[in-house]
Amino acid sequence: MTVAPAELQAFAGRALQLARTAGDELLRLRPQAAARPESKGLRRELVTAADRAAEHVVVGGLLASFPDHAVLAEEGVLTTQGRASKSSDWTWIVDPLDGTTNYVHGLPFFAVAIGLAHRHVPLVGVVHAPALGQTFVAWRGGGARLLDAGGERAIAVTSTAELADALLATGFSYVRNEPGKDDNSGRLARVLPHCRDLRRLGSAELDLCYVASGVYDGYWELYLAPYDVAAGAVIVQEAGGRVTDLRGGDEWLFGGEVLATNGRLHDALRGHVGTR
Repeated sequence: MTVAPAELQAFAGRALQLARTAGDELLRLRPQAAARPESKGLRRELVTAADRAAEHVVVGGLLASFPDHAVLAEEGVLTTQGRASKSSDWTWIVDPLDGTTNYVHGLPFFAVAIGLAHRHVPLVGVVHAPALGQTFVAWRGGGARLLDAGGERAIAVTSTAELADALLATGFSYVRNEPGKDDNSGRLARVLPHCRDLRRLGSAELDLCYVASGVYDGYWELYLAPYDVAAGAVIVQEAGGRVTDLRGGDEWLFGGEVLATNGRLHDALRGHVGTR
């Protein structure tokens, strides 16, 4: 099935509306939600009332607008947590608050992320960072855009060709010192001597968007869920970048790991991060 760009653009438009409404809710609830975070699963992983309120806005809007589509959302407010709501060729993949720890601690790097996949291939991505005033939007065949106080403009990955000139990013999972788990420190130690520098923002979706917009030259992370990467990966691809798993394959959506670069640096960076 070929999906017309105009149809994808319409999907992106609705996702953008819902992301902005959810972002307003996050900003409104931030003082009280940040004061009362809860642990979710591991002690380090937080959830707040704002996560749930934002998910209610997004998922409720998607279910009403696209009743034939499935929704896969992180918190399980209107759908089963971490499971698609139904069987469908179309699946919305929602993270209502990517960067909850930042949100709780007063850092502005958090976002509402909404992706849309057709038969498990993400085709639409919207990442809205309300505290930063930045919104990233892309759909297959439509390029990638940044909307901020300066208006709307196309974005593209960098042309950096040497790892020595690259600013890179990574992340550290809540799964860290548990037996048998990879804490990413070995990869960090291998990469850091070979790049210009390295950053860690604490929001996978924003890390991907910053690759897309030319802030970073590359990014990798482990132990990720589909809602951590679906929207941002589309934005990277439409900005001219490359997205794979750490082995260079296509299992990045459900495989728990991602490597995103400007394309030119992909193989060089994968050489450092592709093994433990």
